[in-house]
Amino acid sequence: MKLMNPCGAFDVKSIPLAPRIAIGPDTIVGMFANDKKNADVLLEHVERGLRESHGVGRFLWFRKEATQPAAFTDAFLDGCDAVVGAVCD
Repeated sequence: MKLMNPCGAFDVKSIPLAPRIAIGPDTIVGMFANDKKNADVLLEHVERGLRESHGVGRFLWFRKEATQPAAFTDAFLDGCDAVVGAVCD
């Protein structure tokens, strides 16, 4: 049996992961939801976990319509130390 990728041939480019930051009470975490079903539910669980495990006290939420590109505001981009994104179905 031979498996074929229906997308055709593609190159895999390896890039390093972003450096991890220390998170704590002074960290501002952005929560990005694409408005698909359960994206906000997942992020609410992540928010609760970050509050309980790391003492994160401030979160900025950004939601977009699933069918539209994200038009992040400067306030969101400049105000976050880290961002968690959820694109659920």
